[in-house]
Amino acid sequence: MVEKAALENVQDLVKLRMLLMKELGELNGNEELFQKATEEYFTANINNPNSYTAILKADGEIVSAGSIVFFIRPPSPSNLQGKEAYVMNMYTAFDHRKHGYSSAILKHLMQYCQKSGVNRIWLNASSAGKSLYRKHGFIECESEMEYVFEKN
Repeated sequence: MVEKAALENVQDLVKLRMLLMKELGELNGNEELFQKATEEYFTANINNPNSYTAILKADGEIVSAGSIVFFIRPPSPSNLQGKEAYVMNMYTAFDHRKHGYSSAILKHLMQYCQKSGVNRIWLNASSAGKSLYRKHGFIECESEMEYVFEKN
């Protein structure tokens, strides 16, 4: 069953996030700093009303998680309230894949967004995750751009 993450789940969320970043090849020798920053993030935001993290347990262990953050943009013709959600941190432990856990997490997050008055949900998908998101009605957009500041 999918449920809202709580403060006592922070260490498990950090573990899953570390596994996700390793799988994506994002950790470049700064694992300790990243782990500490991730723990601080979840501790500070687990009860933040502008974010929501869902977890799924199998045999008492958290094996899948996903998060959303809410933000308000100026109104647009297609989104008069301006409320949107960004999906992030979707991950299921390798040994627990192909059981529908990510799908259950995503459905839960989508339902939570709908109840919260969100008009648009968006995300960045890994190549492995695209089929999951398509299955749930997400469409690809080519309009995103980003700028990353160089580290000093």
